Amino acid sequence: MSEGLSSVLRSVPVGELWIGQRKADDPELTELLGVAAERGVPVREVRRGDRVSVNGVTLTVLWPPGEVWSEEDNDNSVALTVESRGFRAALLGDLAADTEARVGVGDLDLLKAAHHGSRYSTGAAILREGTPADVLISVGRNTYGHPHPDVLERVGGVGAKVWRTDQVGTVRWPLP
Repeated sequence: MSEGLSSVLRSVPVGELWIGQRKADDPELTELLGVAAERGVPVREVRRGDRVSVNGVTLTVLWPPGEVWSEEDNDNSVALTVESRGFRAALLGDLAADTEARVGVGDLDLLKAAHHGSRYSTGAAILREGTPADVLISVGRNTYGHPHPDVLERVGGVGAKVWRTDQVGTVRWPLP
């Protein structure tokens, strides 16, 4: 969940850190919150329906729902939509496919695949609901086999173009 985010907080200006449910016994979250405090970054526990609009860009939280859904860290991921000038994307954190199906993403231009393209994410239900033309998979070299061939097959099955950061590097909108 928070692996790597402490480094981001240390090196990039951040206005506010959004997190799901706080867990007292999570050493990674404790470290992240410590770095946020060090850097003076406010922390907000967000829930479905929270929204921020700035300069024509709207972020809307889709997940977590508010009540404790699961004790699994990945099910506590913050999922949100980003909307601007007719463009709509969903960022799903590390949600598993069964949780993704409950989020309600609506129609999308871009889907950022959950959990780096893990076998258990980016399920058929969310691909059918969102009908994204493009799917971004944020992934680097890893020992987990991400993105999993099943995910690539599901994405290909709906005709979406795959953008993998391990192959194309940083992806900027509009896509080429």
